[in-house]
Amino acid sequence: MLKVADNFVKLWTNQKICYRINYKRRCFCMPVITIEMGNKWKIETAVTIKNIVMEEVKNAFNLKSTDRNIKVIRYDQDLFELNDPYEVFIEIQLIKGRESEFKRDLYKSITTAIEEKTLFKRENVFIFLNEQPAENWGVKGGFVASEI
Repeated sequence: MLKVADNFVKLWTNQKICYRINYKRRCFCMPVITIEMGNKWKIETAVTIKNIVMEEVKNAFNLKSTDRNIKVIRYDQDLFELNDPYEVFIEIQLIKGRESEFKRDLYKSITTAIEEKTLFKRENVFIFLNEQPAENWGVKGGFVASEI
């Protein structure tokens, strides 16, 4: 662990960097996940994809099994269009700072798991990482994430 300005400590875990005032507490790195798809797919398929994505994100970010911010939105086919060959859109909102290698590994693990456990091919999955600075996150009852 490296000492950084004031009371902040830099933690390295699974190729990620988190800043915490108290290094003994878990780092705040839990992303918010939205999965969007047409309703031509059964609800069981949507739940399976939700569970796959959550498991891969949990492993990548070293989260507890109870750390879950995920939702699935299913649209009438008339209201949901993606360019071919995409069938599923996954948006992962997270605090900025992950390296390209971490992102590549995350994309690969999610698409591989979906391909292995569903009828979708990896080419059918569109993943978008929406990275925001920590000061854009209000957490734990209104605190700025960069100050926790």
